Amino acid sequence: MTDFLMYVLCGLSAGLLGGYLGLGGGIVMVPFLTIVAGVDIKTAVPVSVTAIVVNSFSASNEYLKKGMVDLELAVILAIFMVLGNITGSNLSLVVPAEATRLLLTVILVYTAFSLLKGKKTTERVSFKDNRSKYILACTLIAFLTGVLAALVGIGGGVILVPMLYLVIGTPLSTARGTSSLLIGFSAAASTAVYFLYGMIDFSIITGVILGITVGGKVGGYLGTIARPLVVKVMFFVIMLYLAFRLAYEPMKGIL
Repeated sequence: MTDFLMYVLCGLSAGLLGGYLGLGGGIVMVPFLTIVAGVDIKTAVPVSVTAIVVNSFSASNEYLKKGMVDLELAVILAIFMVLGNITGSNLSLVVPAEATRLLLTVILVYTAFSLLKGKKTTERVSFKDNRSKYILACTLIAFLTGVLAALVGIGGGVILVPMLYLVIGTPLSTARGTSSLLIGFSAAASTAVYFLYGMIDFSIITGVILGITVGGKVGGYLGTIARPLVVKVMFFVIMLYLAFRLAYEPMKGIL
């Protein structure tokens, strides 16, 4: 029972922080499961990816209702991201756990510093859509994002949203909605592979899904009333601490 509550707490924490910042829960969930709950990273990644499916489809449904999903882009990029996810899920069978921990550490540090950057509060009204010019580059990015997401158990929103917003030129709200839908499809592909290989620990996933479902809804609500700067600073500190804890053992072995 104690372990179950710990898994619920991990999911709740991931949902709260991920829901507030719109990053998805995976970037928080894998470190929490690994460090706080003591779950091996090879077990934590499939659990995280499975929980992301539930969270992403729930969020993207709201964006679809409001017409904030570019379905044309979603269909094209989803194909390549799913291929990347399947590739990454299979690679996880041979990639050492230490390499996975170091890779996740790099992503945590990148996310922590990117959150501290200033962000415009207003959205550009007119965009020059660059999809015809950069679609090939974006399909490659989507594939690599899929590989990365499957390997370390994240959704990939930290890469997809900037790509859609800055490279393609979609409105920020549409970038988030399209990214949310893409993450759901790609995570489902990874989940299927992990399930076929028997890598999903159902004793953990139940509590995590319960926690992230509740945490995501509460985090989304708090995001409308809380002070972003305070939460970003707290998140920055937490991410750097988790990155240090994740990298400590592999780096100690190298050095």
